[in-house]
Amino acid sequence: MSRLTIDITEQQHQALKAMAALAGKSIKQFTLERLFPPGSEDQAAEELRALLAERVAEAHRGEYAQGTISEIAEKTLHSESSG
Repeated sequence: MSRLTIDITEQQHQALKAMAALAGKSIKQFTLERLFPPGSEDQAAEELRALLAERVAEAHRGEYAQGTISEIAEKTLHSESSG
């Protein structure tokens, strides 16, 4: 399991502690539920499936970029910076 450490002010810590206490939860539980609401993993997976399905359909229709990943990224970055 990974550990996450963040620096917050004493005032922010007290506010977070109070919000967690009002919800009847530990700071850890309160924070994790706020960061990752129930169902958010399912929603993210569904959005990824939809995106990939669209990309596969585009590829089947012959709609894909020519070139290497580096060339495509460079071309994209260049067009975004000039437009």
